[in-house]
Amino acid sequence: MFHYFNGKLQVIWNKKLLTNDFFGIEVQYSWKQGLSASGGEYFLFPYLDDNRKSVFYFAFDSMEQKNMFEDMLKISWVWPKTAFQLAQLPRENLQNAIKTFDAKFFQSIPWIGPKSAKKILLEMKWNFEFDDIQRMDVDQRLYKDIIKSLRGFGYDAERIKSTLQRYEGKISKENMSEVIKWIISQM
Repeated sequence: MFHYFNGKLQVIWNKKLLTNDFFGIEVQYSWKQGLSASGGEYFLFPYLDDNRKSVFYFAFDSMEQKNMFEDMLKISWVWPKTAFQLAQLPRENLQNAIKTFDAKFFQSIPWIGPKSAKKILLEMKWNFEFDDIQRMDVDQRLYKDIIKSLRGFGYDAERIKSTLQRYEGKISKENMSEVIKWIISQM
């Protein structure tokens, strides 16, 4: 499976294809990002559809968009096409919608109705504490891994978050066990 492609985007019979001198890959790609006729780098996410026994590729201009797409797929009630739409949104708008609990923002996205918007928003509010993560300068996945690890031992997620905010050192994968030990000692 492909995860990175260097080539150009072409539209052939209403199909979007990333092509180079050797082959082409049909992809789902957002027109908002612009059509790159001269070529460029694309980050691909191969989605395996078990029902159709097929692989569908979603193409992104940046690794940040691809990572956001992967995070959105982990949320209940979010399917690949919806996750793709969410990954294309400006990060600031998404952060603001989560912070202000703006369900109408999510309803404006295709395939999301009123009930789904509220469910998605509730889950995103818990999973993506953007301000806390940015304040601590911590990778989002690392932050969630620390919380998930400690919740497995019966600790309260809110207490973990508030304790983690008081940690003064830099948090990285290398010192994650030290950070977890420190949090336990503070509780």
